[in-house]
Amino acid sequence: MNLIVKIFTLSVTSNLLVCCGQTSSNVQIKQDSQNQTDQKYTKVISDSTNKLTDKMEQLEVEYTVWGCACPNWIQSKDNQNNDSTVNYLSLHFYIEPASKSLELPANFDAEKHKLKIKGQFYEKEDYPQGTVEMEEPMPKAKVFRYIELKILNKND
Repeated sequence: MNLIVKIFTLSVTSNLLVCCGQTSSNVQIKQDSQNQTDQKYTKVISDSTNKLTDKMEQLEVEYTVWGCACPNWIQSKDNQNNDSTVNYLSLHFYIEPASKSLELPANFDAEKHKLKIKGQFYEKEDYPQGTVEMEEPMPKAKVFRYIELKILNKND
């Protein structure tokens, strides 16, 4: 009987050791996988040497929702154009604030609002400064860097 208790104890102990070792390995594999994903998407893809044009512009722009990581902004005047011969996507561009204080506020609603922004386009098509590579590739497009921002109602 004593032998059976010893065998049972040994069996339970070895099972615990094997199980704990596997759990530890699974946790390590998950952590390694997460670290690889985090490292994969830290590469900045915007061109820091891209220069702004000399032309200061004031634009009225609207946000377009796409099913892709595409440029989302279009001038209001171009958004009203129903010309089917024009490549609608080519009229869209990215915007970037000149400072953190100019970032879109939380109350901005793309369905209700549009923006009046003042600034300059970059010379070359690119991505907003600081854009990090994502899983889905983004197309390069014009980028407008704004120094002034005003939220307008679309009905006005």
